Amino acid sequence: MISEDLHKFERLRLERSDFSLNIPRMVNPASRQIYLTFPADSTFRKEDVSNYFSIYGPVQDVRIPYQQKRMFGFVTFVYPETVKLILSKGNLHFVCDARVLVKPYKEKGKVPDN
Repeated sequence: MISEDLHKFERLRLERSDFSLNIPRMVNPASRQIYLTFPADSTFRKEDVSNYFSIYGPVQDVRIPYQQKRMFGFVTFVYPETVKLILSKGNLHFVCDARVLVKPYKEKGKVPDN
């Protein structure tokens, strides 16, 4: 079990170092993220989300803010192509038997200075 954990850690370390070396600086960060919504009674953890979506491509980060009623989160991938692939699959995603809806990530608009 410990060797499996070490292998996962090493894989993540390599993926993150690959990220910093291979991704052009000009890539819009929003193009590498998806927005998730899911039922409030879902019991999965960030690790479960990462493991599920890693079947499509390397996951850089998973954020699931704690909320009482509306459950949502964000997944950041190493490559923008992974986001395109996931979105092309539609909303047939299940993490630990909970239906997860995916949408493109959209940055909140900035208010222009007058």
